[in-house]
Amino acid sequence: MLKIFMTGDNHFGKRYDRYPEIRKRLVDSRFECLDDMVKRAEEEQCELFVVTGDLFDHTNTVSVADVKRAVKSLSEFPRTVLVLPGNHDYYTGEEKVWKHFEKELSSVENNIVLLNEFKVYPYEFHEEKVCIYPAFCQSKHAKENNLGWIRDLDRPEENAIHIGIAHGALKGVTPDLNQEYFLMTEKELLDIPMDLWLIGHTHIPYPADIPTEESEITGCRIFNAGTHEQLDLHNRTEGNGFILTVEKQGAKTQVSAKRFVSGKIRFFDKNLHVRPTSETALADTLKGEFKDIAKANAIVRVCLTGSVRQEEYEKRGEIYREIFSDCLSFEVKDGELSEEITLEKIYSEYAQTSFAAKFMERLTGNPAEMQMAYELLKECEEG
Repeated sequence: MLKIFMTGDNHFGKRYDRYPEIRKRLVDSRFECLDDMVKRAEEEQCELFVVTGDLFDHTNTVSVADVKRAVKSLSEFPRTVLVLPGNHDYYTGEEKVWKHFEKELSSVENNIVLLNEFKVYPYEFHEEKVCIYPAFCQSKHAKENNLGWIRDLDRPEENAIHIGIAHGALKGVTPDLNQEYFLMTEKELLDIPMDLWLIGHTHIPYPADIPTEESEITGCRIFNAGTHEQLDLHNRTEGNGFILTVEKQGAKTQVSAKRFVSGKIRFFDKNLHVRPTSETALADTLKGEFKDIAKANAIVRVCLTGSVRQEEYEKRGEIYREIFSDCLSFEVKDGELSEEITLEKIYSEYAQTSFAAKFMERLTGNPAEMQMAYELLKECEEG
């Protein structure tokens, strides 16, 4: 039996220029999550801790301090750590990040292996033979993946567990419209006689339905844990690592898996439409949508459309601050949110006998058209 903790797409060295006020908190949290994963892997008595690419965000701009911090965290794992270069931290031998990484490895006691050769890496754990087959990246973009050398090998022996580790887009799972991210297909992977594939690049988990309690994953040989903590507003995940148990008897391989929720900071990006159904419709909508989030670890962006009653519209900034002030960061875009247009408002601005008032009266019962007509009237006045 072999136990593996897998992670990937950690992107240490990400600058977070969008959030200068909380940059340090975001950077620190990613490292804290790595520490938690290493600790959990040790508790689970995993033999392997595998990083499936993009440990670092860039090849030449990651600080030495961030490299040292990553190495220190990984070196806390008492067994074997395997690190695959991905497309963000690709390997040719000339990249600063890997020179710093290898220099740091020489200064600390560790069992960290950088998978930077297209060769079989053999291991033995508790008399269980394990063979690792890396398909690492040598550039940021490529039309072809690096599975070819594995495909061309002789059929592997049955008395070992064979694990392929690759970084690249998975067709049908990862967006790759121009096919420039080492694109792989499930069929292509499954046609290669591996017992297990550990994949990086896609920032969300695959399979998506792995529970937090261990269960057998029937018929599944391809796993992608996704990033260990949400990266930005576009990344929809809570941040995960996978714990895999592999048992092999003869030609039969059984894989059990569970998900470890490693992320702490969450990004929420919501589009909400508000209707003026009450005096507190705006506040009620926002409170209802965000009532269950841990605000101290939340970064929120809300785009609002629709309309609200006059009093709420006038104090909307106060409402936003009341609801979101405890968040790490919040941004509300309300350029398409408007004050409800009522006949009372029209009569307060235009004489009831005027063309404008009579015209608006005809649109009573159609809020959208009243809003458009009101805006046109204002544009005419300003023009």
